[in-house]
Amino acid sequence: MYRYFTKRMFSSAQSKPFKGEFVVITGGTRGIGYSIAQKFAQNGARCALIGRNKETIEKAKSYLNKNLEVDNNHIGYKCDLRIPTEIEKVCTVTLRVSHDSLVVRLKEQEVNDIIQTNLLGTIYMCSHISKQMVKTKKGCIVNISSVVGLQGNSGQSVYSASKAGIIGFSKSLAKELARKNIRVNVIAPGFIETDMTSSMNILVMNKNLSAISEKESYKKKILMQRFGKPEEISDAALYLAKADYVTGQTLIVDGGLISS
Repeated sequence: MYRYFTKRMFSSAQSKPFKGEFVVITGGTRGIGYSIAQKFAQNGARCALIGRNKETIEKAKSYLNKNLEVDNNHIGYKCDLRIPTEIEKVCTVTLRVSHDSLVVRLKEQEVNDIIQTNLLGTIYMCSHISKQMVKTKKGCIVNISSVVGLQGNSGQSVYSASKAGIIGFSKSLAKELARKNIRVNVIAPGFIETDMTSSMNILVMNKNLSAISEKESYKKKILMQRFGKPEEISDAALYLAKADYVTGQTLIVDGGLISS
């Protein structure tokens, strides 16, 4: 509900608390976004998965429709968040683009891709879906940022800026929409076990000059000594979608990374 993510029409507490609700997840075909889609589908919601690859969209949609207890006729849309005219499809950014590079080496197109996908894509999506929510005077948006948007990281200056921008934008949007009974919150994940982090197997030297994997090196900086699971982010998204008195907040889910 991420990379920016969810629309929720309020419902009463029940065994399937989101039965009859419609949740839109951008980046909902893989990683954190797909875990969020599964969590909301299991809780009764009908999900719309937004992505750029038609094949992965169909695969994810098919799994939700065939393998979960509740068949809500989940749907999928192909959409490029960098193109405002394509953002007629509603609601949440989980889509992550990360060209890790020192800022002096970044090419203009790389900068544009990161800002357009992460920040402008979120802004355009929120702008479009909030107009629909204002008409009904209810709804919830959960944007996905990152802990690097809070503290920065060497080699990720533009990515960090895009994620920090999501936090600032979301806080402002929460103030604008609160009187319309629309809540806006942010999740800032740390390292999560996805296909993006599975490739972190480069050997690095620790302070004792012995070689360890890049992933193990980062784990030592996390208080809980492990990477998070996608479902731990989707649990946070589900909480924010149900927490009717929470808005304008950034929920950090990082296992204690920035507290270490």
